[in-house]
Amino acid sequence: MNKWEIVRLGDVAKINMGQSPKSYSYNEKGEGLPFYQGNADFGDLYPKVRYYCSEPIKIALKDDILISVRAPIGALNIAMEKCCIGRGLAAITEIEGITHYKFLYYMLMSKYDELNLKGTGSTFKAINKQNLSDIVFSLPSIEIQKQIAKTLDKASELINLRKKQFEELNNLIKSVFYDMFGDPATNEKGWDKVKIEDICDVERGGSPRPIDNYITEEENGVNWIKIGDADNSMYITKTREKIKPEGVKKSRFVRAGDFLLSNSMSFGRPYILKIDGCIHDGWLVLRNRNKAYINEYLYYALSSEATYAQFKIRAVGGVVNNLNSSLVKSVLILLPPLYLQIKFAEIVSRIEEQKALVQKTIDESQYLFDSLISKYFD
Repeated sequence: MNKWEIVRLGDVAKINMGQSPKSYSYNEKGEGLPFYQGNADFGDLYPKVRYYCSEPIKIALKDDILISVRAPIGALNIAMEKCCIGRGLAAITEIEGITHYKFLYYMLMSKYDELNLKGTGSTFKAINKQNLSDIVFSLPSIEIQKQIAKTLDKASELINLRKKQFEELNNLIKSVFYDMFGDPATNEKGWDKVKIEDICDVERGGSPRPIDNYITEEENGVNWIKIGDADNSMYITKTREKIKPEGVKKSRFVRAGDFLLSNSMSFGRPYILKIDGCIHDGWLVLRNRNKAYINEYLYYALSSEATYAQFKIRAVGGVVNNLNSSLVKSVLILLPPLYLQIKFAEIVSRIEEQKALVQKTIDESQYLFDSLISKYFD
């Protein structure tokens, strides 16, 4: 690697900045070229066609790297065919015999943080052609580029396979839920319907202000639970930050076993707490009253489309939907017998154990992939 040539991207690839065509040329009828405006059109690897353009201005070719140049910067896809690109994207074309498109794809993936640091603008950060042209990296021979791309493809495929297994286990739990309890929207099994306030105490979080005065790294700090601490799991198990004990009185203290419900960002998404801590006013807390339900059952009941529809109807606000405790209290859910809920929770527990094993392999595969990216491009 020490013998690889240090190059600028602009010297070894063609960079084509996107430009928005006339709005009257957009259509959904398939007339013209597929039209990609920005990151919203991206899939995992290839973009998804939502619109076409009959009068394209800027065109990308098959196997061009499509990179988002504004809000967010650095997202990547690969063009599957000749297409039109809007101003939110740039297309990077390999030069035959000098660069290989998949090698460039992974190289740009490694430059994500660097590109974001170069972003400018007050409302939306963006990068320009010069920023892309000035990217510096080590360039091996075309044969080695292809070998590296093939190695990284295999590592990436392994991660995607594990993620698919993880999602299949999630779908299995949902399938079991519907088999045991039916569709909450139709209640074909005739379960009792209750308002959330009939089985839960519902309260809103609160923030000690200014919050920066209460953040601490001391051992006696209390978990400060933020939206960013939640992931794709049904549980919240740790936090990135803690607050001083004196901040607890100015916040809302919650305990392991309580439910958190996002009332704005990640609108209506429930989580089960595995830790004690404090929550800000972006959360609502639901506390089990008199052991009326099993947490695992309520999680999937709250996650159902029928419950989400009720949240959406009741939501208030302008740009961002917002729930408050009064609105949530009035939402109706089904309440099957406890023995069935317990049986469901036991099944969920076994599947969650399998999910944990799969997640471990995902983490290991991601570590391998990141190590390879670092080896080749750092």
